[in-house]
Amino acid sequence: MIAKLSMVCSQQSNGAYFAICPEIKGCFTQGDTYEEASANLKELVEITIKEDLGGDIQEILLSKSKIFSELEVVV
Repeated sequence: MIAKLSMVCSQQSNGAYFAICPEIKGCFTQGDTYEEASANLKELVEITIKEDLGGDIQEILLSKSKIFSELEVVV
C-alpha cells in the first residue's frame, strides 16, 4: 500500500533541517541536509505505521483531510 502524507521541512538557524509529518502525532526528525531530513522522516513514518499499528495507517492519522493556508501575524 502506498500512502501519501504531508511533510513540512524548514532550515534552522544552525543550517540543519527539521522535518515533520503533520498527519501523524509526534512524527518529526532532522538532518544536516534537506535530503537527509526527508529520508529520515520517510523512514520514521514507515516504522511508525508498521511497528506501532501493524500497518493500519487509518488508526494513526490525526486528520483525514488537509487544509493548507498561510497565517498572517503582526510583528
